[in-house]
Amino acid sequence: MADAIIIGGGLGGLHAAHLLQERGLGYHLLEGSDRLGGRILSEQVDVAGGAPAGAYDLGPAWYWPTFQARMPALVAALGLRAFPQDVAGALVWEETPDSRTRFEGGAPSDGSMRVDGGLGAIVDGVAAGLDGGRVHLGTRVVAMRPAGDGVEVDAVDRAGTTSTHRAPRVITALPLRLLAHSIRLEPDPGPGVLAAWSGVPTWMAGQAKVVAVYDTPFWREDGLSGEARSRVGPLVEIHDATAPGGLPALTGFVGWPADARRQVGDQLMGAVVDQLSRLFGPRASTPVAVLHKDWATDPLVATGDDAAPLKTHPHYGGHPLPGGPWEGRLLLAGTEAAPGSGGYMEGALEASELAVGGMRKN
Repeated sequence: MADAIIIGGGLGGLHAAHLLQERGLGYHLLEGSDRLGGRILSEQVDVAGGAPAGAYDLGPAWYWPTFQARMPALVAALGLRAFPQDVAGALVWEETPDSRTRFEGGAPSDGSMRVDGGLGAIVDGVAAGLDGGRVHLGTRVVAMRPAGDGVEVDAVDRAGTTSTHRAPRVITALPLRLLAHSIRLEPDPGPGVLAAWSGVPTWMAGQAKVVAVYDTPFWREDGLSGEARSRVGPLVEIHDATAPGGLPALTGFVGWPADARRQVGDQLMGAVVDQLSRLFGPRASTPVAVLHKDWATDPLVATGDDAAPLKTHPHYGGHPLPGGPWEGRLLLAGTEAAPGSGGYMEGALEASELAVGGMRKN
C-alpha cells in the first residue's frame, strides 16, 4: 500500500520520498533509468593504481546560499562539506580563434558553492535514508488514469513487462515538458495544459557538459582563474572544476546545438581540448581524462524540443495545474514546477515540499 506514487528519482523525487517517509506515509518511487539523481550526475575519475582522483559534476554543480536556503540546509543535514567556487585570478575572453583577451580580476565572484564529492553525494545521502524496497529503478511510467478515489499508473520495467501501481495521489518530479511528451494522461489534464507544459523549457536538457582533468592546475600558475567565455566554441563558458583532494579540472558547457554536436561526433572532444589549449596554453592539451555528458541525447531528460541549449535562465512558475479529475491527485514536484526557484536544485526542493504540502498520516 502507498499513500503516493512518485515518478522520477531526481532530487525532487528523492526529497518528496524523504518528506513522505518523515511523516509516516507510504510511497513507491518509480525511476526509469538505472540510477538515481536525474540531471545530477557526478562521475568518478581513477588514476594509475586505482586511487580515486575525485568526483566531477556533469550536470548542475553550484548552489547559492545568498538567495537559496534549502540547499545549504540539506547539505548541512547530510553532514556534507561545501566549499566556494574558486574564482581567484584573471578571466580569458575569446572573441575569435585568433583573439584572446585577459581580464585581470575579471572572474565574477558570485558566492556560488559546491559540494565535496560532487552533487552525487547529496543524491547518495538522501537515498541512503529511504526505504530501499520502495525505490524501483528501471521502471518507466508510460500512462496514468484516475481510478476510484485514486490514480492508476502503468510502468514498464527493463524486461518490457508492464505493471500497474495504485495510490490516492501521484507526485511527478519530471520536467513538465517530459511529462507532457512521455506519459499518456487519460483523460487530458485540462484545456491547453499539455501544450503549456510542452512549452516549458527543461533546464540542462539541451546542454552538453565537458570536464577535462589534469595533473596540475597550470592555469593558476599563470594567474588565471580557469574561467573563460568564448564566441568561438565549442565551449562557451568554462570554470575551474577542481575539488578538495581531487585532481585539478576545467569544466565547460558546449554552445553548439545538439544537431551540430551529433554531426561532429567523436571529434567534439578533440575540438574541446584544442580550445582549452588556445585559452590556457599547451599544457591543456594533455588531460588525464575527459568526461562528457550530452543531456540532449538522454530520453529520460530531453525531448526533440530541447535540441538547442538555453542561453538564459527561463522564468519558471507560470505553468497551469492539472484540473478536472486530476485536481488534487496529480501533484508536480520537478524543479520546472517551482514558483520561486525553478531550474535550480533549490527549485526541486521547493516544488517537492509544495507537492507533499499538508499530507499527513491519518
